Amino acid sequence: MTREEFDVLIRKLEAASRRQPRLYLARIVGLVALAYGYLALILFGSLALCAAMVMLVVYAPATLKFGLVGLIAFGGIFWAVLRGLWVRLEAPKGQIVTRAQAPKLIALLDELRGSLNCRPFHQVLLVGNYNAAVVQIPRLGIFGWHRNYLLLGLPLMQALAPDEFKAVLAHEFAHSSRGHGRFGNWLYRVRRTWDQVFQQMAPQRSRFGFVLFKFLNWFWPIFNGHAFALARANEYEADACSVRLAGADAAARALMRLPVDGSLLQEVFWPHVFARANTDAQPPGDVALALGQTLKAGAATPDIAAGWLRRAFLLETNNVDTHPCLKDRLRAIGCLPDGVQRGEFPPPPPPPAQSAAEEFLGPHAETVARLMSDEWQKAIAKQWSARHEQAKKLAQELAGLDQSPSAPPSAAELWERARKLIDLKGDAEALPVVTQVLAIDPRHAGANFVLGRHHLAKDDPRGVELIETAMSADLSLTGDCCKLLYGHFARTGQRDKLRPLEHRVDAFREMAARAQRERAAISAKDSFLAAELTAEQLAALRNIFAAEPDIDAVAIARKAVQLMPQSPCFVVGLRLKVAWWKPRSTSANQALVNRVLGRMRLPGYLLVFVADQKLKALGKKVFAVPGAVIYRKAKA
Repeated sequence: MTREEFDVLIRKLEAASRRQPRLYLARIVGLVALAYGYLALILFGSLALCAAMVMLVVYAPATLKFGLVGLIAFGGIFWAVLRGLWVRLEAPKGQIVTRAQAPKLIALLDELRGSLNCRPFHQVLLVGNYNAAVVQIPRLGIFGWHRNYLLLGLPLMQALAPDEFKAVLAHEFAHSSRGHGRFGNWLYRVRRTWDQVFQQMAPQRSRFGFVLFKFLNWFWPIFNGHAFALARANEYEADACSVRLAGADAAARALMRLPVDGSLLQEVFWPHVFARANTDAQPPGDVALALGQTLKAGAATPDIAAGWLRRAFLLETNNVDTHPCLKDRLRAIGCLPDGVQRGEFPPPPPPPAQSAAEEFLGPHAETVARLMSDEWQKAIAKQWSARHEQAKKLAQELAGLDQSPSAPPSAAELWERARKLIDLKGDAEALPVVTQVLAIDPRHAGANFVLGRHHLAKDDPRGVELIETAMSADLSLTGDCCKLLYGHFARTGQRDKLRPLEHRVDAFREMAARAQRERAAISAKDSFLAAELTAEQLAALRNIFAAEPDIDAVAIARKAVQLMPQSPCFVVGLRLKVAWWKPRSTSANQALVNRVLGRMRLPGYLLVFVADQKLKALGKKVFAVPGAVIYRKAKA
């Protein structure tokens, strides 16, 4: 279903729900009943047919062959459907909070649960995300039997005032209410459960599972469309509950604070934390405490915070997310500031005098922050160490490049330096070198992309032309470029430019899928070209192959592709030489290929194979390409 078709469907369904709400609800119930009825029919029907095949063989032995074929077919269908539906979803993890640890918090939860007649929670968990959510994990897949978890983000509690936090909780509790909006909440849970299960089902496709996946491919877009309109209405109802229980002012302040604090963490706090890996060998041990201090201090300047809030006000409600935009949510609760429609935006709410963490957790807030800091430090240690070592290597390489060359550097040499600077210190540090690259080659895809990204991060319209140039120079950048443009146009209120970008992304994804299929089908019938690798790439590859004693020779060529030729398709043939008395299994060859593939670093698509047995003809053709042989084992 295309974006336009989905938009048309949503408009039709929203009109139908307003015109005949009871009939609309009946249609949704009918769709859910159809889905569960179909699945029950397939499961019990295939099981009954399996039993019939067994009875047929027992009472009519002459039909043994027919019975076995039927048993395999119907049993395969039963098992494939059961396996597809029996999806195990992991329970969320966090710090369990008890009444003894945080009596005020549990009292607040009891109050909200009582007011909204909510389902009980199996666990209340404090987590490290800037969020609060009611998470339901179905133990029987789409058949339900949920375990309910309440996730409370410690950063959220550190940022919000007590009444703002209550407003956020009331919104989340409303989704699991068994009182007001009961049917809408039930549908909200069904839709989320099916969505969770479908995402887990996708990798499990099998030959006998066609009866399940064909149905789901038909059912899900129709059901999701019907449920979408009610799910959005459910969001407005949850906001209304928030206002009723915490007050309109608190709800409005919370809604305006969330995007500001989210930008503060995403654009300032976390980039600064991870930048420390360049110099510090160990990750910080107080990250959750530092995060709380950052949220309490707020943005560096009021202008920065005002810019983040302005961006949030310029976003519009769309059919990608059931959540309405900030402007629509504030309008619905009667708290939209007067000047917003004229492009005059209010200042962000100031940091609260007392945070929800201080009010509802008390001394336990610091205890949890230290535990979360320790957990984060352990979880990130391996990644941090790898980044630290990479940063040291990049610094050494940059020092080598700083040595004055005898001739002016080429665009390729300057770009190599720019790439290392970007990786080590970010876009801003590399801009002078990027500008030098563009002076030599104005259509350089990477340089245009980096400079365009730098401008668009500040919503400077100069970045648009640069990003367009990068896309035209290298089609493989289309996805990343469109994402940058989409964010810029959305933040600056240029809504008319969003749908054309969506079309470009859809067309690119279709082309990329076809290009992937073209590269996945490689045989001796294909045409191959020289790999055209740099001396640095060749040296690195030879070191990889020399570390494998069984590799005798290696040839690398490029498949001649029609789609996205800027993204190369490298084909790497390995010829082995082992003693005749040593048995060589297929699994040993695959393990060798996996080791080599894991260490190789080449752009584009990469196929590594051992040139023997069925792939001998392919290997012969790759080795015959002029200049393809890049490695031969030294004679003993």
